Amino acid sequence: MSGLKPKIPGGEALQPRDPGCLDAKDVPSVCLRLHSHRQRLALPYALLLRAELSEDETNCLITFATHEVSVRGRHLRYVYLAVSQGQATQISIGDSASFTDGDRFLGPLVTDIRIEPTDEAGRTRR
Repeated sequence: MSGLKPKIPGGEALQPRDPGCLDAKDVPSVCLRLHSHRQRLALPYALLLRAELSEDETNCLITFATHEVSVRGRHLRYVYLAVSQGQATQISIGDSASFTDGDRFLGPLVTDIRIEPTDEAGRTRR
């Protein structure tokens, strides 16, 4: 008998979806790659000062000695944990248009990444 399972109409919608916004590995990474619509940047973990997650898990602020990174989206607890443990290798923006409010996620959905350089005093330049 075949090992294929019969397809159930509408069954695909019940499966959790992975937007593919976070790449992580078990061993600590040397740098964190950030891919937004406007820019791509790799920042070394040696310059990481802090990572902060909002209570509703929709905003993660990552502060490096040279840049401040604001990650917005849903279910960002996984981004926060991977960055704080040095295991995130890349954070990128997902295609939020293909997801609806009823969708379940396997991972975070990143909708926006803002990368701002900081000056010597540690203040974000605007």
